[in-house]
Amino acid sequence: MRRFEISLWRSDTIRMGSQSLQRPTADFFVSYSPADEGWASWIAWELEGAGYRTVLQAWDFVPGTNFIDFMDRGVTEARAVVAVLSRAYLKSRYGRLEWQSAIRADPDDPSRKLITVRIDDSPLEGLLATITYVDLAGVADPATARGRLLSRVRHAVAGRAKPAERPA
Repeated sequence: MRRFEISLWRSDTIRMGSQSLQRPTADFFVSYSPADEGWASWIAWELEGAGYRTVLQAWDFVPGTNFIDFMDRGVTEARAVVAVLSRAYLKSRYGRLEWQSAIRADPDDPSRKLITVRIDDSPLEGLLATITYVDLAGVADPATARGRLLSRVRHAVAGRAKPAERPA
């Protein structure tokens, strides 16, 4: 019988028998409420299509996974947390723990560790209200939503939103 191991974290090694392959550390841990799994899956799909590596509960929490450990490792070891903001998420105890952990990881510059994506018109209060978000609320066209998501994520990763062309 062949032994097969996959790790999404720092060691990021795939071992099959005696062979080992290195995988990149996850770029983004997607934090969401189960009510928003469709949106979270779409966001992760688009990010992976753009070359980023994501960790998503729906895809990566397989039977036997320790949910709390996986969530903790996702938040702490991914380069950033993408929080899918909605009414359901704002009521979620685990969602709150995830975005707060991301802020605590770099309180002087929370945008380095937390990228928020708003998918409905839910009002943001408290600490979340102080963080600039990617606004997909009411965006009906998938191409527009994709473009907005990917450009804003690129800006967040780069730390600035300088245009590619000289202003007129």
